[in-house]
Amino acid sequence: MQDHCSEKSKELTMSGQKSSRLPSLDGWRALSILLVLGEHSAHVNGFPRGLTKVFHWGFDANLGVRTFFIISGFLITWLLLEEHERTGQVSLTHFYLRRGLRILPVYIAFICTLAALQYFTPFTQPVNLWLGNVTFTTNFVSSDRDWNTSGHLWSLAVEEQFYLLWPSIFVVLALAQSLRRALWILAIPIWFAPIARIITYFELAPAILRPFFSLFSFLNYFDSLAIGCICALLWMHRKNALRELTTRQPRIVFYGALALIIVPYCMGRLRIWGSITVPFGCSLQGLGIATLVMQSMISPEFGFSRFLNQRIFSQIGVLSYSIYIWQQIFSTKPVEFGLGNVWWMSFPFWLISVLVVSLVSYYGLEKPLFELRARLRRT
Repeated sequence: MQDHCSEKSKELTMSGQKSSRLPSLDGWRALSILLVLGEHSAHVNGFPRGLTKVFHWGFDANLGVRTFFIISGFLITWLLLEEHERTGQVSLTHFYLRRGLRILPVYIAFICTLAALQYFTPFTQPVNLWLGNVTFTTNFVSSDRDWNTSGHLWSLAVEEQFYLLWPSIFVVLALAQSLRRALWILAIPIWFAPIARIITYFELAPAILRPFFSLFSFLNYFDSLAIGCICALLWMHRKNALRELTTRQPRIVFYGALALIIVPYCMGRLRIWGSITVPFGCSLQGLGIATLVMQSMISPEFGFSRFLNQRIFSQIGVLSYSIYIWQQIFSTKPVEFGLGNVWWMSFPFWLISVLVVSLVSYYGLEKPLFELRARLRRT
């Protein structure tokens, strides 16, 4: 995740300081991780059954993760375009070094923690899930049928698969030099993802191809990443047009984009008009999210954007990757680790545990590497 695994906006300048050109993104990360935490709360010991319906309607982890994907697609493409504009080329070696330094320290720490839990406690997970965790293919072996402590790593797998594909395509096809060619390439996932979701939903794929059309398959989500990539291209090449679009009638744009998110959301929750929501619900929501993200970056002073840029949301957004990685342990039933009803894994106190561990993770594993990644960006 993002997002939960994407580049922090504060790292987009060579000095490592937060760029005034890209406001609101940490606020969007905060909103996304709150959607995840809200839905996962329903799995936590002590969650009041009377709140089930409220949380079911109020929080959607999948929507939060797809928002992370859009932000990630935007930021990765923005970085590639910025590097090409600055140096005339893109170094894939430096890109992957920066990505490794960004993702792996916290990820490896989490995997090692799971291994220790399996060794010292009753906790266990199957071999195929371990293989998925260590090879970033959890999205091909995880299922929503069973709540498991590493199942959330499916989103990191989607991100890593994106990192392997998109920068190479970007460089090989010289997409920095042709907006039209880049948009044609990115149209492929936008057209194909709805088809993939139909194949997944109706289980139409032959057995040999079924892993590629599993619930959390890259093919079901790569349109969200592509939408983010398109936003970055338009931000770099058509920023005046974006500004005109989002500021001429800002309230109409805002409420129109919000409708694109809420209407499919309600239809999905009510399980109606599945012929529209299954293939196109995520696509419509992606368009709505991308519109709001662009508007909030261009007009950070406008209504909802001011809310996103409050200090507390920015701080939560900065911690979002560590929060996302570690929260799953504390939202797992304590009995999985041989524990009783301990308060620090019970609702709502589990959120305190997540925050404490995330702060340690951020300041101990993430922040110390900021300057090293910045130096790689300068070379």
